[in-house]
Amino acid sequence: MRNECNYNDLTFIIPIRIDSIIRLENLMTVLKCLKKLNSKVIVIEANKYNNNIVQHILPRSLNIKYLFIEDDDVVFYRTHFINEAMKLVSTSFVAVWDADVVVDNQQIEESMQALRGGYYEISFPYNGDFLNTDYVLRQKFMEHVNIDLLVKYRCYMNQLYGKDFIGGGFIMDKEKYLLAGGENENFYGWGPEDADRVLRWENIEYKTHRSKGCMFHLCHPRDINGSMRTSIYYSLCQYYLSNSRYSSKYDIINNTNKIKQ
Repeated sequence: MRNECNYNDLTFIIPIRIDSIIRLENLMTVLKCLKKLNSKVIVIEANKYNNNIVQHILPRSLNIKYLFIEDDDVVFYRTHFINEAMKLVSTSFVAVWDADVVVDNQQIEESMQALRGGYYEISFPYNGDFLNTDYVLRQKFMEHVNIDLLVKYRCYMNQLYGKDFIGGGFIMDKEKYLLAGGENENFYGWGPEDADRVLRWENIEYKTHRSKGCMFHLCHPRDINGSMRTSIYYSLCQYYLSNSRYSSKYDIINNTNKIKQ
């Protein structure tokens, strides 16, 4: 990877609700990894009140914006908050990124080359293998923040959600992302919004790229925002997925709720 990174045309959006000290530590570790890219980062936090902890410990950088939204809802409305953060994006490319995932930065370079070349509209900066650390590996990685350590011990990790995963993070041409409707706010809380997104992209005939290498998930405790809440919500999710699956290109471009810039 080139020594002087130049990703001033890329913004990472990281939505977060601090539900544990582990989640906070993961966020800070992810930001340390992204700092090496010199890209822009928007951290959008939503919670009952602003305790100023995240804002206080964020790295001091003109490239990092922090946005807090007061939210009394126990459900973390992730799709909505991503769309809100999109209104602040001024770069040509945007990455929607979980607060607990890391990849080799060379994989981000590979994704950006594919996107800048105009050959693809979307890139997943990993090959579909989404590997979950245990707490021991997580701690070791946090001490050294060296991706080689995770690569070395990847055979000891569990693969979450099977092969060819489509969550965790993606990078995309900003205008193409907006044209396809951004995030579908019908998905309220944890759900299959990743699959919905891909269905819309496929129907609009976007081309998808994948980089070589794994994506690593830094483990953390899970609450209501880490699993399907109810059978009723599950049924609603299947309904919304069906709508996207059978939407035409015209439907997606003209009828999807657009993000107002």
